[in-house]
Amino acid sequence: MKPINRQLKPLVLDALKYFPAVYINGPRQSGKTTLVCDLLADDFRAKVITFDNLLERSAAQRNPLSYIRESGKPLIIDEVQFAQEIFRPLKILIDEQRQEALHNDTNPNGLYLLTGSANLAVIPELANAMVGRMATLTLLPLSAAEVMNQTPSFIERCFSKDFSDITIRNIQLTEIIRKATYPELARHSQAMIGHWFNSYIQKITLNDSRSIYNLEKIELMPILLQSLATRAGSLVNDASIGREIGLNAVTTRNYRTLLSGLFITNALRPWYRKITKRLVKAKKLYFHDTMLLCHLLESTPADLSRNNPMRFGHVLENFVFSELCKQNNATGERATISFYRTSDGREVDFILERQNKLVALEVKNTENITDQDFAGIKELQANTGGDFHCGIILCNSPRVIAYEKDIYLIPFSALWQ
Repeated sequence: MKPINRQLKPLVLDALKYFPAVYINGPRQSGKTTLVCDLLADDFRAKVITFDNLLERSAAQRNPLSYIRESGKPLIIDEVQFAQEIFRPLKILIDEQRQEALHNDTNPNGLYLLTGSANLAVIPELANAMVGRMATLTLLPLSAAEVMNQTPSFIERCFSKDFSDITIRNIQLTEIIRKATYPELARHSQAMIGHWFNSYIQKITLNDSRSIYNLEKIELMPILLQSLATRAGSLVNDASIGREIGLNAVTTRNYRTLLSGLFITNALRPWYRKITKRLVKAKKLYFHDTMLLCHLLESTPADLSRNNPMRFGHVLENFVFSELCKQNNATGERATISFYRTSDGREVDFILERQNKLVALEVKNTENITDQDFAGIKELQANTGGDFHCGIILCNSPRVIAYEKDIYLIPFSALWQ
């Protein structure tokens, strides 16, 4: 099978030129180790150790400063979150190298490449120790553009309002969703994918959660994950979720936050500004990987599309958000992503914001678009004046259609072009 070129790779190489340490975080099995191997093949010569190896982890925890010093540099450390004792020693060694570089005119950057399946909210000690010393990049599972061998520019197109060369590809949307997932699944038959996900869920919710936090009711983590799957695309209500699985609201929020920190779920914040309308302040819940969401719903994208269109609409919205996040992570100039919802129910699925320009994005699994489908977009436009840049409905349109000034119907294939 031909290797897939990951779009984050140029950013990693660039960051190694300017920072002593680079931290690549992202979910387990998202391809971090494969990306590191690609970097090694590109003359980034470094020793590789992993803290999935219990012997290495134990040695690092017993005498972290000596362990890191004697491991040499440049050094690649995989699953760094499992030996948090090394964070301060890393800072010490980086500062020593910086002092040496001042006297010897050497390069103090590109010394340490760290990977981990937990974000800095879960391991704040790493962020605190490495302030000004480390760049943080996020590698999510495969994007639609990566599996289609394309260079995506959808977010850039939104801000330039240039959709002139978008083409329709002869491939089912459900097939794209199926392929835009963990790289490992490309090697598995359909019959084995369910077994893979079951093993993955156990590893994340039970083993990794226990290694990072001493949770009192860790056996409820898989049940919580199942409950969250039925709420994908909905506003978060920890009290309601907790009642369903037998936890109080505070514990539910803490456990849900941990799942987010392990890159399983993703909370989308509401767009907020002082306007005449009252806006909701609760976040919306999504999953980083849409195929994991489908597994938890005990279905596939194709089956949901045929048999449960309403549920598939939520899955499709999840897929679009995931693709937006993947593109955002792979670009140097990021857009802020949020959603718009008023207290009386008017909403826009996603708001892209950059330099005070607002792009309103709706997801509709249909080809028949009516004026009612633009209600949320037009309300946002009326409430934000000159900051409103354009409105887009991603749908099953056969081509790009300029519906009216600054409002477009765009086919889903634009996401990976």
